Amino acid sequence: MSLHLVTELTDTDRKLLHRAIDGFVPAKVFDAHTHLFHSRNFAEGKRPVFLDEDRGYGMADFQVAMKLWMPGREVEGLFFGYPSAGNDRVGENSWVQSQIDVTTNSRALVLAAPTDDEAEVRRLMSTGVFVGIKPYRLYADVPDTKEAEIESFAPEWMWEICHDHDGIMVLHIMLADGITDSRNVEAIQRLCRRYPRCKLILAHVARSFNYRHAREGLHHLADLDNVVVDTSAVTQAGAFRAAIEILGPQRVLWGSDYMVSELRGSCITQGDGFTWIHPEITGDKLTIFGQYTTVGIESLLCLREACEDTGMTQDDLEDIFRENALRLLKPASEVKAGPKLWEEAKTKISCGTGLLSKRAHLFDPQSWPSYFSRAKGASIWDLDGTRYTDFTGGVGAILLGHADDEVNAAVKRRVNLGSYATLASPDEVKLADVLLDLHPWAGKVRYARGGGEALGLAVRIARAATGKSGIAFCGYHGWSDWYLAANLGDDAALDGHLLPGLQPLGVPRELAGTAVPFRYNDPDSFRAALQKLDGKLAAVVMEPMRSEFPRDGFMQNVIDACHAASAVFVLDEVTSGWRFGFPGAAPVLGIEPDLAVYAKAMSNGYPAGAIIGKNEVMDASNSSFISSSYWTDGVGTAASLACIGKMRREGVQQHVWTLGERLQAGLREVAARHPTLQLKIGGMPCSPSLGFADPAAKVLMIRHMLQRGYLMSSQLYVTWSHTDELITGMLVALDESLDLVSKTQERGELKSEADVEIAQQGFARLV
Repeated sequence: MSLHLVTELTDTDRKLLHRAIDGFVPAKVFDAHTHLFHSRNFAEGKRPVFLDEDRGYGMADFQVAMKLWMPGREVEGLFFGYPSAGNDRVGENSWVQSQIDVTTNSRALVLAAPTDDEAEVRRLMSTGVFVGIKPYRLYADVPDTKEAEIESFAPEWMWEICHDHDGIMVLHIMLADGITDSRNVEAIQRLCRRYPRCKLILAHVARSFNYRHAREGLHHLADLDNVVVDTSAVTQAGAFRAAIEILGPQRVLWGSDYMVSELRGSCITQGDGFTWIHPEITGDKLTIFGQYTTVGIESLLCLREACEDTGMTQDDLEDIFRENALRLLKPASEVKAGPKLWEEAKTKISCGTGLLSKRAHLFDPQSWPSYFSRAKGASIWDLDGTRYTDFTGGVGAILLGHADDEVNAAVKRRVNLGSYATLASPDEVKLADVLLDLHPWAGKVRYARGGGEALGLAVRIARAATGKSGIAFCGYHGWSDWYLAANLGDDAALDGHLLPGLQPLGVPRELAGTAVPFRYNDPDSFRAALQKLDGKLAAVVMEPMRSEFPRDGFMQNVIDACHAASAVFVLDEVTSGWRFGFPGAAPVLGIEPDLAVYAKAMSNGYPAGAIIGKNEVMDASNSSFISSSYWTDGVGTAASLACIGKMRREGVQQHVWTLGERLQAGLREVAARHPTLQLKIGGMPCSPSLGFADPAAKVLMIRHMLQRGYLMSSQLYVTWSHTDELITGMLVALDESLDLVSKTQERGELKSEADVEIAQQGFARLV
């Protein structure tokens, strides 16, 4: 028997088709990988047996096929000829050109070989029909084209033409190991970086007919912004899932590979390779249960399974089936989606979003992307698909890098098994064991889901344990009433703010005098705070440090005075924890608190917080009603266990501190080259800060850095995902940006060029 095209569906096909498309495939579809051709253009003896002699397979045939297994969908596409050794490519390209209606979104690729006329390819690219090039391994001048390296059939002149025309190349890579072969990876990385305006579609999920290749190799493409993959003819859900998870849904394009899609069969992973099975020619050699459907339907089923497994939304499906392809074909919009959505958000969400430090007015309201579509490692992608190297670290919550694989795996396991129930998660006990092992002075833990509420818990515990209400504090400790009470003035008006920028609106005036700040490394300020509290001290709440280390035994003296007043010493390690030391700054400073509070980096981006304390303090507060449903969900504890385990095993804290020392030294060097900006470099090495004399200069710095592909502001965070190379690149970009800002300053145009209302720049910190 021989292969033949399926033109009528069986009952099994129809059943599987409805399972594949109903509620899954959108009404409008763009096929990013499909063939139109005429059989007369094949070389003698090369016409596939399932194709008729001297017959054109054009747009009408394609639409008939789509009506068969994409019923009710409007399908456009990216079309190219049938690549075959020795074929008439001039005739093939002419046939394809005759089939394209340029009033639609459909376009074509030039079928090209290394020996073809470059000028003719450029001419075709200027017709408005052809938007790129389709090379193929059968045109390589090598003994075995299955082992053809990329440049043997896609030479550099093709990349240059695509770059010059902002064009598309659809590339079916070869070599036995596909995208895991270092030769393929090196060539793709080198050529894509050299020709960044060439938009590369790696066919068949980078030829991952063996799904293991996708799992192991696609990460090599993650930072290549001009590379996407298509789904054509792949019948492995594992390959699709890897593409979605590693590259994100905005870099996956649906393709049919018409006419391969019309054959009955499937491709299966075996060992380190793959095997195509077509029951018409191999059925008598196989033990087969059930029936094979077409490659097109099988591929759709697998894609649906992968999308369901990864939680793809309707918007994601619209991207995969159409919008991603159209974005390749159409010039990028000058209107950025992030700032536009931010303006809309402010009309629907109080203050735009719940965290002050994420609000666009603190950065650059004109250009700050505000929203992310994806985040991985040291990279963030905005809603337009622009990738930035991130130095904002999720406002300190990200230490391992975004979407760390180990932490994500722990969370997925917990979610799959159930994240919340009437019964508690056993991870609570496991995490308690880990935290108490890291804090040998402590005897109990409590859990929360964020730093602010964890500190509120700590203050409640301290007040319950002492029977007193007064809090002396140093640093930033969140949004709670106990903290903002420090900004309640002595008169009826809410002025006299001790912490500029933190408004106590809504804080009961009866709390005035219950919280008093003091300054870091200032014993007189501390003593004054105790005097104001007049024997009512319940707790001292402190951050261990932010920009300087304690001098002359300051921290221990504070602890001693606190204990002398029968009060509780609370160390706020929400920001410093896991970053300034392991597990926090306390062992670095040689101090022992009564309570330590952690959040942020403890769980690497998942909501979690912990209060760790001495038995006598924790037990004394047991009778105080402290309870909340979602303090017991399983996600935060699972993430924390995985995160702390990795930090402990890999020595993450030492890595970020050492890398931060290099970053901070580099920032000082860059600042010194731009003295008129009066930049002040502060903070700890792994979380340095940039102080600007003029807020407009900060706005312009952010804007210039975004243009260079860096997401950063005046507070930076180093993560495990950062490298020396990323640090160097950022410092070079910052030097260039500050040079432009300095020149703007010299012209006296800082505010006019910033062209934004300069907002209150956050709030002062007392550390």
